[in-house]
Amino acid sequence: MNSNLLYKKMFILMFLTTPSFAAAASMPIQATTNSFGSAVLELQTDELVTMTALPFRLILHDEAGRPVTGAKVDCELSMPAMAMPENRPKIVERDGAYAGEMILTCTMGDWRMACVATQVDGHRQTMSFDLGTARLR
Repeated sequence: MNSNLLYKKMFILMFLTTPSFAAAASMPIQATTNSFGSAVLELQTDELVTMTALPFRLILHDEAGRPVTGAKVDCELSMPAMAMPENRPKIVERDGAYAGEMILTCTMGDWRMACVATQVDGHRQTMSFDLGTARLR
């Protein structure tokens, strides 16, 4: 077999079987307001674009630094500068965090995500994240 052809096949095989970490870059955003503990929103993308499902993970810790698990988490996306229709991503607990996908529908201002985590014992943690402006897809 021609050595150039062999190298091309090896490169293609490596490319197809290697996870693309660049495509799954993470943008961590600290909560701008938080009622207790800590909250970090990890956007699983390297840029905000409109009309695209943007996966995220919400990582919560209590005042003692322990992970918050078993909570019911509700979030709402809004644009503080203008009225927008309801935008509430579905969120599920997965791998020690709360995961979902958000869709940003407008490029004409900054986005904010406000969340409430209600623990089994009724304790509530409220937080908000300033996301910035999305660009057109």
